[in-house]
Amino acid sequence: MFVPNNKPGPLSGVTVLDLTLAMAGPLATSRMGDLGANVLKVESPSGDFSRLWPIAGYVHGGESSAFLTINRNKRGMVIDLKADEGRELLYKLVETADVLVQNFRPGVEKRLAIDFDTLKKINPKLVYISISGYGDEGPMVARPGQDLLVQCFSGLTFNGGARNQKPSTSPIYIIDTCASHLAVEAALSGYIEAMKTGKGQHMKVSLLSAALEIQVQEISTYLTSGNIAKQSDIDAVSTWMEPPYNIYRTQDSWIAIAHATFPSVAEAFDRPELIEIGAARPDIASGEPYLKWRDQVFAIAREEFEKNTTEFWLEKMTALGIWVGPVNDYETIKTHPQFKDLFTLVEGHKGGTYTTLAPAIRFDNTPAIRPAPGLGEHTDEILAEYGYDAQSISTLREKQIVK
Repeated sequence: MFVPNNKPGPLSGVTVLDLTLAMAGPLATSRMGDLGANVLKVESPSGDFSRLWPIAGYVHGGESSAFLTINRNKRGMVIDLKADEGRELLYKLVETADVLVQNFRPGVEKRLAIDFDTLKKINPKLVYISISGYGDEGPMVARPGQDLLVQCFSGLTFNGGARNQKPSTSPIYIIDTCASHLAVEAALSGYIEAMKTGKGQHMKVSLLSAALEIQVQEISTYLTSGNIAKQSDIDAVSTWMEPPYNIYRTQDSWIAIAHATFPSVAEAFDRPELIEIGAARPDIASGEPYLKWRDQVFAIAREEFEKNTTEFWLEKMTALGIWVGPVNDYETIKTHPQFKDLFTLVEGHKGGTYTTLAPAIRFDNTPAIRPAPGLGEHTDEILAEYGYDAQSISTLREKQIVK
């Protein structure tokens, strides 16, 4: 189990204002918190809706595991940004902030008067990150930018599966995760430039651009050649990769095979005809002949893998230079020694511990993990740091500007 220390990280001294909710934005700012940034999560009085949006119905300490795991290493406060006094509080925070991240639907930030053009007048060095679903132009701007919807809209779901069957989607929020990485890269590069030039800038990331980036090889191949990989009758993890690239059932579980030559697979299966079959590969542009050839290879591999155990095939194929690996479930990775340093225990803000992922980026002084904040947990503490006395904070609470 990974155990961090209490030393400052490389982003120590960098203040990030987090006005995000759901997943892509909070995951990005949490990652900056992992690196030592001072992340202030500013929520509305009703809070980030993911607090009450449990994964598989699981709630820990009254809040969803989804919220807890992607909002660690932050301090939380509540400000009503619809109120003039609330906006004035945010403006005060902006004065000394380095980065602001928001993922409102395009146009909301202007209606609230917290858009980049407004805030740069307060702090010219501010790096302002916007995360949207589809960008800020085009017919989809007002549509909900949700992971599954963007997967489907971007063409991703036809990169696997079988024809005439349900399109193949990622079961996890892969687009949100990729967009969060883009947001962190934008924030860090903008911060570096602001340190050199004294000028901040508005940097934009969308879930759609993230979905396209992870398909860069496939989309570019199609756009350049005009050839598109099509689904055939046997289910495949990728329509673009040459067989036997796929997942197969073995005698006792499942196995994945990635890169392999036909001679090596022929030797592994003791099926010498695979050498000739591989050499007879039709051009992908041929359409149906190519798809029938691909299914022929898949069918042979499927037949052979079922004849023995996963461990048998792992040993035999690895010895022949074939790239293969087991197909694990969560119960397997929980006890596998390769994962032991990738999980960590966190003390919840309401008491009790929960297990989550350790920081993905490691460095000499990986700091201790701060649990996700309770709604408005640090409002008083943060306002005091910005010069508000106890009476002023009490008045703001009475007016329900903060919580």
